[in-house]
Amino acid sequence: MSSQHTSMKVAYTICANNYLASAKVLKESFTKHHPEIPLFIILVDKKDPAINYNNFYSDSILFIDDIVELDIDALSHKFSIAELCTTVKPFVFKYFFNKYDAVVYIDPDIKVYAPFTDCWEALKKYTFVLTPHLMNPVDDGKIPSDFYTLRTGIFNLGFLGLAKGEELERFLNWWGERLLVYGHTNWDKGMFYDQIWANYIPVMFNNYLILKHYGYNVANWNWHERTLTKSGGEWMVNEKYPLTFFHFSSYRYTAPLVLCNYNTRYNRFNRPDIAEVVDEYYADLKAAGADAVRKSPAYYQAQHDVYELKMFAARPLKEKVRNRLSKMVEKYFSS
Repeated sequence: MSSQHTSMKVAYTICANNYLASAKVLKESFTKHHPEIPLFIILVDKKDPAINYNNFYSDSILFIDDIVELDIDALSHKFSIAELCTTVKPFVFKYFFNKYDAVVYIDPDIKVYAPFTDCWEALKKYTFVLTPHLMNPVDDGKIPSDFYTLRTGIFNLGFLGLAKGEELERFLNWWGERLLVYGHTNWDKGMFYDQIWANYIPVMFNNYLILKHYGYNVANWNWHERTLTKSGGEWMVNEKYPLTFFHFSSYRYTAPLVLCNYNTRYNRFNRPDIAEVVDEYYADLKAAGADAVRKSPAYYQAQHDVYELKMFAARPLKEKVRNRLSKMVEKYFSS
């Protein structure tokens, strides 16, 4: 495998205005452990006059319209805000690779607890660094199980490390093309944002590493195989791995006592270790200004909703009535 020069490193996240407090917690926790590596916040949104961006590292904020050659307005008709934020990911990677050699994407609902040492080392040699959702099976009649998680893909793209290499451009072009067509979430049609496509990386490409490190991407889908303990003030996973980052996927700031709204296996009583981390995160979000931004309207979601309404209004009345009736019948017989 060819050695790659990765002296220029960068990290980024993507969100709308209402997630700025989460992005701030991510940036501060990442910077604490990587003071020499910049982390940028890509806003898939318009400026909100009610927000003081100076409170959210305005120097590190880049608006999506300024950095990619995509018609974001047109895409917002097709994609919800969550879908849009994930669909633009390959194009943001391309933007950063104009200047940097190694680029890491991190979801905004992540907090960093230790340096990404294994990741940065791997990116000196590999083009792709991936983290699997889970590494041990679980199927006890509760959610999420390995079967449940299978629908969302083998790998979690809340984290993705990429480095310059001969396979990079081909990957970003292919991934970007697919997302512009299929970047929706629709389990019935086998779609799950940008993530499902990563399943192909180990067969379509060669220079990849699947990072099987229990401290990376700790999240509700792998709590069954990861226990947290504190040692010398630092969090450890399974008493062996430093907790590198915790992914607060499906955690809701407005329901702080719920660890994950769909996880039926664990709660704050049978997993006090997770509850402690979640409670710290709630305090972090509050201190970061979550109350000031969480209700900020996402411009492109509003655009999407207006377009959907217009499309609905344009449909023949007969079709609308038929769809409404079928939904009522379905509700009646499933209740």
